[in-house]
Amino acid sequence: MRKSPFLAAILAACVLAGSFVAGPWASMPAAAQAYPARPITVIAPFAAGGSTDLVARLLAEGLQARLGQPIIVENKPGATGVIGNREVAKAPPDGYTLLLGNAGALSIPAAMNANYPLDLARDFTPISLAAEFAGVMIVRKGLPTTLKEFIAYAKIRDGKLNFGSSGVGSSVHLAAELLMKETGIKMQHVPYKGGSNSMTDLLAGTLDVLFVSSPVAVAQAANKEIHFVAVTSRYRLQELPDVPTMEEAGLSGFDVTSWMGMLGPARLPDAIRDQLSTALVSIAKDPATQARLRTVGFEPIGKDAAEFEQFYRADIKRWTDFVKERGLREGL
Repeated sequence: MRKSPFLAAILAACVLAGSFVAGPWASMPAAAQAYPARPITVIAPFAAGGSTDLVARLLAEGLQARLGQPIIVENKPGATGVIGNREVAKAPPDGYTLLLGNAGALSIPAAMNANYPLDLARDFTPISLAAEFAGVMIVRKGLPTTLKEFIAYAKIRDGKLNFGSSGVGSSVHLAAELLMKETGIKMQHVPYKGGSNSMTDLLAGTLDVLFVSSPVAVAQAANKEIHFVAVTSRYRLQELPDVPTMEEAGLSGFDVTSWMGMLGPARLPDAIRDQLSTALVSIAKDPATQARLRTVGFEPIGKDAAEFEQFYRADIKRWTDFVKERGLREGL
């Protein structure tokens, strides 16, 4: 049967416009673009030069080598991480905006503040747990240098000793609170905004005890004017090999660390999450990366998405329950 010239013209126009999808003129769908097809941004919710920034840039370097796209680290400090966290939570779930989160910017602030503006379980997709750092208990000169002796000394003075930390709700503050809970000792908290002032006060003798993060402690390893009593993790630090853990010093089960991991917005597609998770676990397991992390006081972990999600939810619950029990919650 001969086609009408008019019908042939209409069919040709439809094929050219890509709107006719049946029969021999059907247009083939364009192949999906492989991820990643453009640069990825990693938000670090604290200022440049700090521990979060350091780990973010180390992971970005590894991701760039594995994914073949530029990985840009942007520092978005403010409101104990909320500014950076919120930017990622509101980003499209396409894998191009990620968060290098940590306990000090997520699970602990959310536990401390009843009016925390994000729902951690709902607003993020855990991708990989990369590393963690411990706390270290330091005492001034003249105080007992073993944990057992210090506890006995503190009990006699019943609340007259003070301890410093990097701030209310920091992981090292909560490590000190856990020490007081487990031993029954009482100390007065002196929160600081930075490590230098607290160390100066400890050396001057106006501060009795100082809880610092392991990167800060490692930087002070050669300081003979202070004494390292114990680390709050379940393992000793490579750079402070002679400092026992709290458990070794007599407190069974004591374990307080601050994790660092990569997260994306909620509803991140499984395929993208898994691709990123595989790359990040590979980075954390790389011997050269592990050596770089340990040299500055971090412990490499390398948990995949499923393991990190389980850990992440447990960490939120742990600190929410603990700060309520200790009466530390703000914003009520």
